[in-house]
Amino acid sequence: MARSKPGKAIVVRDRARKGLARHFYLMVLGIVAAFAANRFTSPDRFWAHWVAIAWGVAFLVHLALFSRTTLATMGGRK
Repeated sequence: MARSKPGKAIVVRDRARKGLARHFYLMVLGIVAAFAANRFTSPDRFWAHWVAIAWGVAFLVHLALFSRTTLATMGGRK
């Protein structure tokens, strides 16, 4: 018998996956914008790599939380 609504675990995973994807796209756009701003506003000083490093670390934390949430809803971790 088919369900009319997805289960709670599927909803949680889907919401987390969409948030992770949104964070990734925002990170890429933000890093590109930072490098463009660095290039055009102060080409003699290179600072955009700090933005990329910080955002990369934040994304890795988000990825770790996503993995933890996904494993918890799949029954891999209790």
